[in-house]
Amino acid sequence: MRRTSSEAIYDALKDEIIFLRRTPGEEISPQEVSDKFDVSRSPVRDALMRLRSDSLVVMRPQRGCWVSRIDLSKVEDERFFRLALEKSAIERFRDYMKSSDITRIEYFIELQTEALEAKDIVGFYNADDDMHAIFFEASGLSRIWQLILRETSNHRRMRILSLVSDEVLEKNIEQHRALVDALSKRDFQLALSIEVEHLSKLRYETKAIVEAHPEYFIYKKEEG
Repeated sequence: MRRTSSEAIYDALKDEIIFLRRTPGEEISPQEVSDKFDVSRSPVRDALMRLRSDSLVVMRPQRGCWVSRIDLSKVEDERFFRLALEKSAIERFRDYMKSSDITRIEYFIELQTEALEAKDIVGFYNADDDMHAIFFEASGLSRIWQLILRETSNHRRMRILSLVSDEVLEKNIEQHRALVDALSKRDFQLALSIEVEHLSKLRYETKAIVEAHPEYFIYKKEEG
């Protein structure tokens, strides 16, 4: 029962942090979390320890617990990590791709379009992730996708911060449509080129994001 409670709390807090419902630098009260989930402090502590291992919270003995600020020194490393693995997945996807995979990709692009119309950033982001996950799932690399999700907490929150306007979201959808068109034509060189451009655009958006939310960031590793 304790394990079940801990996992539920972990999943809920992780979503709140990734989607910035708990903002970088915000203090987390274990008692407040305990009251919210109607559990003892033990599963809350277990969940917070897992979030700490994910670099999503900072815990300091006798002082408290906070949502980790976004480490700019790691954002580019995490982007590079994801890009390298996703390029390899797309190259492997060439040998595994089925027409049903293209249909699924198109489905998630349509979900993004609906989310854009509904001003649903969370729905947009989740459809984006679900689309990219297909390259890994279809190629037998689901564990690699889970590794990316676990190891890119700084980059993921930067992606959320980048989704600030309809223009940005429309550009995202445009790139996805160009990607699926290249894949449909089995032009994998073009697909890789589009993917590199798509996953690199955050590099050019970082300055504006930091200027808009300077309190969310650190430049050196935060202790704890």
